[in-house]
Amino acid sequence: MSRVVSFGEILWDKLPSGRVPGGAPLNFAYRLNSFQNSSTIISMVGDDSLGKQLIEFLKVSSLNTEHIQISKIYETAEVNVSIDENGIADYDILNPVAWDNILLNSKNIALTKNSSIFVFGSLICRNTTSRKTLKELLKIAPFKLFDVNLRSPHYNLNLIEELMVSADFIKFNYEEIQEICTIYTQKKATLENMIETISKRTKTNNICVTMGEKGACYYTNNLFYYQDGFKINVLDTVGAGDSFLATLVEGILNKTKPQEILKKACGVAALVASKKGATPIVSTAEINDLIGKK
Repeated sequence: MSRVVSFGEILWDKLPSGRVPGGAPLNFAYRLNSFQNSSTIISMVGDDSLGKQLIEFLKVSSLNTEHIQISKIYETAEVNVSIDENGIADYDILNPVAWDNILLNSKNIALTKNSSIFVFGSLICRNTTSRKTLKELLKIAPFKLFDVNLRSPHYNLNLIEELMVSADFIKFNYEEIQEICTIYTQKKATLENMIETISKRTKTNNICVTMGEKGACYYTNNLFYYQDGFKINVLDTVGAGDSFLATLVEGILNKTKPQEILKKACGVAALVASKKGATPIVSTAEINDLIGKK
């Protein structure tokens, strides 16, 4: 069984409808685990009731909690999430919290060395401690997947460029790749031009860009693959991109054809967006029924 590691923030999303588990690494690991792929999270929670509840959720979801550190200083994170009339989420991310202070240790070093894919984002770099830990683990990870996941004001483009250069695979949404391409050019460019520019400048040969209801584009082996979005009623977009990425990784691990990977990933993301929160149950039957319509 493949060993996929996700590094970074785990927290509680405070939605208008109530509190639900969240954080991109958790959302990703939860969905990948639902596809029967081994996934382990490296993160930190506080020594408090919210931390205990989060760890219990992971255990009930059959996720490994061995690499979730416990902080005696910082509290478990909560994020205030607002949802607009189109289901688009906006995040108010409190600071500092437990996941800002993930420590490097022999256990997470060994886990990372033996991983098949190491997944990380940019938000985790807002604090010195977690950023230093990430940079050390990136030195030893065999295959690194950067889920850009920009959250203003917790990033700068110099850091983003450094992380892109370190990665073997980069995943953006469309707004992110547009913003990041300003590092290299001020001219407006097509999606394909932007992808080729970033691939050349960072020497990263695998890039995926999600475009919401318009679907996604996957660039690998110098070829572009496209998939239209699926028509669904959006409840909220929280975690949809994370589930897309988990489905993409599942397909890569199973050596599925790129076009088939992209179709399933868009379908799973759509189903997650049609439900509440980032970690709803999505059945195989639901997935097959949706993607079978295209």
